[in-house]
Amino acid sequence: MTRVPYQLRDNGAEDPNRWDPSLDNRRERGGEARVQVGDLWAWRYSAWRVHKIIVYRDVDLTDEQRAKYEKLVAATRKDGNERQRCWPYHLIVRHERGPIVYLPGEKPWKRLRDGSNTIELSFTVWPSVYSLTRLIEPYKVCSCHGHPWPCQEMDRQALADYRMAEFRKLEASHAAGMCASCREPISTAQKVLTFPEPSRMLPGAPGPSYHAGRSGCWAAAEEYERSGRLADNPDIVRLASCPGIRFIHEARDVPADRRVECTAGPLCTGHHGPPGLHHDKPCWLHVELAANEGAYARPSFDCGYRQPGVRECVGADLSGGGTSLSPIAADLIWAERRRQQKRYEDPGSDSDAGV
Repeated sequence: MTRVPYQLRDNGAEDPNRWDPSLDNRRERGGEARVQVGDLWAWRYSAWRVHKIIVYRDVDLTDEQRAKYEKLVAATRKDGNERQRCWPYHLIVRHERGPIVYLPGEKPWKRLRDGSNTIELSFTVWPSVYSLTRLIEPYKVCSCHGHPWPCQEMDRQALADYRMAEFRKLEASHAAGMCASCREPISTAQKVLTFPEPSRMLPGAPGPSYHAGRSGCWAAAEEYERSGRLADNPDIVRLASCPGIRFIHEARDVPADRRVECTAGPLCTGHHGPPGLHHDKPCWLHVELAANEGAYARPSFDCGYRQPGVRECVGADLSGGGTSLSPIAADLIWAERRRQQKRYEDPGSDSDAGV
């Protein structure tokens, strides 16, 4: 799942499960209220009537469900009611109005054999993970299909308009003499960074250019390089990044040629960005990486900073005082941030809740 733009947060044109009715069509804006029998639930552009709610008994939970329940309780807010708030229940709903939207690979849902031919769904709900949106009654519908507002056609049009606007921005960012990040002209008096390869963002366009003297533009160029150029070819010549982290030793008696130090050592590219982007880390800064097995990481030049509690560089050349940072510490930190971002964008990927 990719990161969803704010203006498309409730748009289900790409993923029907992401659809939510308009705010004035919902009973609660937060969507945290527990549904009751007879309520209308909004899901995949349709209105579903809650037919029955079955609360799980303790003996009904499987080992996997019990393990998930305890995990959710441990992660939820502690207010004395967290165990009840996380307890799952079984929901049976029946289709009332709107399109029947299947995802690729889904089998047709069962229909009632009472002459109504109504679709009935049955599934488990984990209240602390999934909030169910309830429709107001009467609720607004579209004039084209009579479906809950907004309907599929409206969302598809909104998505098409958004993509066209983004494409126009992309075209503008690749115009000659234009910065791909801020989309402002790059004058002859300004430092510029241009990637020699064809653009990865706009097929057929030349490599993007960035303001090399602006912190925000340099950060965009670094992201472009790390997520694209280096991902395709780790041995390519770096233009906007360095594998290491740069430290500065604060003691006055540290030799000038050793005051600023990059953990990459001889592999340092010197591409740490303009002043203000990544302020040089003080030598007493503690950086923890998985590769350090929990130990405090240190600059490779042991300046002998004072023991925990006093953050100060004393300029002494001591030995055995910590674990040195990896030469590719910046690359490792960036990779970890990307993993965290993916977990944030798709928090329910390992969940067994839902239909």
